[in-house]
Formats: sequence, structure tokens, C-alpha cells
Amino acid sequence: MKFKFLLFFLFSTYLLSSQTLKFVDSDNNAIKDVYLEFSYMNQKIKKISDEKGIIKLNQFYNKELFYNISHVSYVAISSKSVLNDTTFYLEKNNFIVDEVFVTGQIKPTILSDVIQKSIIISKKDIEMQAANNLKDLLEKQLNMSVTVDNVLGSSVSIQGISGQNVKILIDGIPVIGRLNGNIDLTQINLNNIERVEIIEGPLSVDYGTDALAGTINLITDKQLNDGFSSTYNLYYETVGQYNFDFTLNFKRKGHAINFDFGRKYFDGWSKNDEFNLFPVSQLADTNRVNSWNPKEQYFGKVQYRYKTDNSLLRVYYDSFDEKISNFGFPRLPYYENAFDDYYFTKRNNVAIDYKYIFNDNKNLHLISSYSNFNRRKNTYFKDLTTLEEVLTNNTSDQDTSLFNLIMNKLVFSSFKSNNFNYQIGFDSKFENGEGIRITNNKQISDQAIYFSSKWKPLKNLSFKPALRLSYNSMFNVPVIPSLNTMLLVNDFNIRFAYAKGFRSPSIKELYFEFVDVNHNILGNEDLVPENSDNLQFNLDYSKRFSNYKIETGIKLFHNDIRNLITLAQSPNSSEYSYFNLGRYKTKGFSSNLSLFTQALVINFSYGVTGRYNDLSEEFNIVDFSFSNSVKSNINYKLKKYYTTVSLYYNFTGKLPVFYKDEDQIIEAEKESYQLIDLVLNKAFNNYNMNFSFGIKNLLDVQDITNYATNEVHSSSNSYQSVAYGRTFFTSISFKL
Repeated sequence: MKFKFLLFFLFSTYLLSSQTLKFVDSDNNAIKDVYLEFSYMNQKIKKISDEKGIIKLNQFYNKELFYNISHVSYVAISSKSVLNDTTFYLEKNNFIVDEVFVTGQIKPTILSDVIQKSIIISKKDIEMQAANNLKDLLEKQLNMSVTVDNVLGSSVSIQGISGQNVKILIDGIPVIGRLNGNIDLTQINLNNIERVEIIEGPLSVDYGTDALAGTINLITDKQLNDGFSSTYNLYYETVGQYNFDFTLNFKRKGHAINFDFGRKYFDGWSKNDEFNLFPVSQLADTNRVNSWNPKEQYFGKVQYRYKTDNSLLRVYYDSFDEKISNFGFPRLPYYENAFDDYYFTKRNNVAIDYKYIFNDNKNLHLISSYSNFNRRKNTYFKDLTTLEEVLTNNTSDQDTSLFNLIMNKLVFSSFKSNNFNYQIGFDSKFENGEGIRITNNKQISDQAIYFSSKWKPLKNLSFKPALRLSYNSMFNVPVIPSLNTMLLVNDFNIRFAYAKGFRSPSIKELYFEFVDVNHNILGNEDLVPENSDNLQFNLDYSKRFSNYKIETGIKLFHNDIRNLITLAQSPNSSEYSYFNLGRYKTKGFSSNLSLFTQALVINFSYGVTGRYNDLSEEFNIVDFSFSNSVKSNINYKLKKYYTTVSLYYNFTGKLPVFYKDEDQIIEAEKESYQLIDLVLNKAFNNYNMNFSFGIKNLLDVQDITNYATNEVHSSSNSYQSVAYGRTFFTSISFKL
């Protein structure tokens, strides 16, 4: 039967009245995102299969064509024949090929054809890294640095720029609730994430304020098979991490219902902790204080989807609840009581995502959402003999902050022509903040119209100009342009990008007020917006051979930010406030080399990032401080045993730092460190069950020496936490 199908496929020369191609696996399940490419009349035609695994060709091709069929998870097909109505059976494979990218694109685009230099972290990558949250994932990416705060959580910087300038999205909807300008990456779980898409540099045209240093978009898993299915995940780590989550799916005809729920529990850690397989009660003595605070998270999501031939409706509600316990040191003289702090975080999000497809080359996309973030801190006076606790009387010990965001985004996309595609969008946001530490509850609104296009005047040359016009209720917003270009020369891909970034001050930076025994922080209503210019150059080389693929490339980047907003001590005062720094710049270089085979994947990346010394204009010091980083991984697949062994290496070089102390310039440095993870993955029952075991932080790195600083949350010691030592973990996931 297969032989007859092959003969028909290779030698058929008659075109039927309709050209419809369908792609399925060995179990006749439709395969989405299959990539078809062929040349016809000096034009390169590229198509992607829909959720039913179908590609419809809107023109009859009645001649023999040399075409390529590929998918990230299946064996590629290359042949020369006439494309007739037929069904292609693709064989499962782990060889890496092009993937589809959607963030900031006019239509879903093959990664190698995305004009901006982009990164995709697939679900398979997430599983091989045994990543539980976004922090675990990003700390292995080049040009990204993850910083850990044992109270506020973790944060990421991209190309040397951090905080409020990094946009984090889930299915295109912004994640709100920043502490000290950062989203806590450990609060963003990956239990139902299909892939993570990253673009370095400004995407202010597409996503507005905050999308200045880079954009990270988490794409949830939306592909369901008919009937009922469920997935269960269990995770244990010897540091005291106990995680469990499950997903229930039901699909019938065009209707689908999805339900997620999970709990993550961490019982805290200190250097001298004894190993316990399960949590045990601790004595209420000096050992109750943890270097890493106990944390408990609950998260859930319910979603309804309805799909017709020309529309897709998705309505969902998700919720997140976290409690962090900061146990205080027992008080002298008898160590019988202590002050304990509890930090509660709640996130709720309701959204409607609707797409209407007019035909094969036009669609209308609406995203409407309401996001709520609630952060509460309570301080209790606890009797360590009776374990009774009461709220303290000091009002500054109790705090609640509430932020709301209403977002509406309507986008019309047209890609009728292979040479010119365009997109017109309307973006509206209303944000308000409330709380005892936010003076006079405030609201900021932002409305914008933006235009983006992709023009291909020559076969191998593409341009992507874009423009955004905005109205802000508090600030004048300039016209925000960007221009990306891409040139293909044989196996070389040359990209050049210029983009302007813009960020208006947040409600917290303008109106926050936090004054107690340990803090004296005030907002600044005189802040002005940040503006930036970003330049990037990429040269990539990719070559496919019969049994392997090689990729290598270099990147150069330069960021120039004016009026950077930062938290600093007020002159001649003990108060801290937000100020416009003036000018901040970063620049750098990175290179990568990758080898892909059927069984082996090797990646090696090296980068240098320079950060501007703002004191260089006043004192005779260097303009930039440079730090090196190395990221590498080796994945070896034993196909016969359905097993993959992965080794991940991360080196972060020392960073020279200059700071001012009583009119003197002191030079110090942030110490370098290395992290190594080893992970083994074993699949069972045709990949319906997966078992993982591994070692994290093989070198047992815990703290590094950091430069002394007088920042608001610093102490006299000069150590910075990196990780909680060497740990062993195991996880199991299975589908029913």
C-alpha cells in the first residue's frame, strides 16, 4: 500500500480540480504548522497547515515542482512531482527544523523568515531543561541575565537593560504587577505553555510602553484532539520543592473546554538545613529564619474554545495565588517571640480572544482583557511558645496595593500578496492603582493606532517598516517608528534593525509613598518619559545536509536610553525617590554555533555586554563596564531507549562597577559564577509518559561577592544570592 502511494506521489502529472493537501501522523491525527515550500514562476511559495492539518492552494500548479515539506517534530520530505489532492503521512522525528513564530508578526511566519532576530523555546526544550517557571528558562539564554531577590523574587535584564523595560506577555496580554519595576519570573508557571517567543530590542510599535529592552511572549497550548484527555505532572526537588498540576481537556466538533489547576510548595532553605524527604515541623528557634523564604502557590485556568471554518473564539479566566513567609529572628533576651512578615500576591485575568478569517489572506483579530493584581503585606507579632500571633498595631507594617488593567486590541491583517503584507491595529489600555501607599488613587490611559508592513521588492530582500501614533492621558508621546531589513545571500541571512523605544512612568513611580522605620521611598510626579534608540545587526549562516544541520551567527547591538528612570537617594536627604537618570547606554556582541543531528544537538554561545557608567561624564573613569557570558548545552538522544541526556552550562562573567561615596569614586566588581545542570529524560508508552531525573547547580554555587552599595534595599554585607546549592530532582508526567 505504501509502495503504491509512493508511486502515485512521485509520478502523477495530472492536476485534479482542487488542490488540497492534508498532513497526518501514523495515527491519522492532523498535524498543525506543517511547512510547505516550492518555487513557481520565479516566485517562492510558502504555506503552513491549519489546525486540521490542511493546506489549500488557491492556484492550480499543473507542472512538476520541487518542493520541501517540514515540521519541527517530523521527518522532512523533499520531492519533485505534481502537487495533487492527497494525504501525507509524516514520520515522527526529533530533528530540528524551522518553527512558526507569531509575536509581532503580520501572520504566522517560519522562524528563519522573521525579519527581527528572534528566539523560540519549544515545549520540548522546556521539558528537557526541567524548567518549572520562567526564571529557570531564561537564565540559560544568551544576552539575558537573571537576578534573584529572596523577598521580591527574580528579574531579567536583556542586553543590559532590566526592570520596567522588559515586556512579558501571555498570549499577547501583558502581565501586570511589578515590584521595584520587575515581574517576578518565579510567578510565571510553564505547566501549559506550548512555546516561548523572544524578540530582543524595542517592540514599542506593536506593544507600546515597556517593550523597550525586549519582549517575551508565552504561547499557551491550544491544540486539542477530539474527545476527553488529561495530563498530570509531578515534581520533587531535594531542596524542599513539591509541585503538582493537571490539565483536563474535552473537545467535540468545534467546541473545546480546558481546565488547569496546580500547586507549588517550597518549604524554605538555608545553608545548614538537613535533608528531609517530606516537610517536617521545625523548632521555633534561631533556625526558623530562612535564607530563601518558604513559598506556596496555587494557580488555575478555565477556558472555552469554539472554532468554525472562518472564526475562532476563545474565552478564559485564570487565577494565581501566592504566599511568601518571612519568619523573623527570635527576640532577645529569651527568644520567645518574633515578628513575622507574610506577602500575599493575587492575580486574576479574564480575556476574550476572537479571530475572524475573511479568506486565506485577510483576518481580523480582537483581544480584550481585564487584569487584576493585588499585593498584600502583613506583619504579625508571634509568641513562639504558644504559636499565637496578632497583627501589629503599626499601620506601616500592613500594606495593600491594587492594580487593574483593561486592554482592548483590534488588528486587521492582510497578506494577499507575496511581496507586500500589512497590518493595522488599534491598541487601548486603562490602568489604575489603589492602596494606602499610592497617593490619591490614580489612572493612566493610553490609546494608539499602529501600522506595520512587510515589503519584498526583490526575491531575497525584505523590509518591515512600522509606525505607532499614541495618545497618553498624562504625557506627550512621540511618533514611534521602526525599520527592519533582511537580505538572503545563499545560506547567509543578514538582518539590520532600527527601532525607537518609549516608556511612560508607571503609576508606582509617580505616586508611590512608603515611609516606615526601614523605608523612606517617595514617588516623583515630575518624572518624564524614557526615550530610546536601538540598533542591531545580525549575520547568520545555516546549512542543511542529509544527516545534520549547522547554524552559526554573530550579533551586534547598541541601546541609547534618555531619561532612564531609576530609584536613588535624594540629595542631602535620607529619602529615596524615582529620578530621570539622564542617559544610559548599552552595547555588545554575541556569537553562536549550533550542530543538529538525528541524535545530537550542541549549542555554544558567547556574549559581551557593556553597561554605561553614568559617572564617567563627571569623573575620569571608563565609559562602559563590560562583562562576558557563555551559554552552552549538549543534548544526546538514545532513540532506541526513548531517552535524552542533556547538559547545560551557564557562565556569567564579573562586572566592574563604579559608585560614588562622599565625592570619591570607588571601583568594585560583581563576582563571576558558573552553573551546570544535568538532566535525563525517559519516555514511555509512545511518549504518553515521561520521566525526568537530574542534578541542578552541579557546582553547588550559592552566593557571590557583590559590590558594596547604598541602594534602598541593600544591607552592609556584599553578597548576592544566586542559587540554593546543589539539588537533585525528579519529575513524572503522563497523559490519559
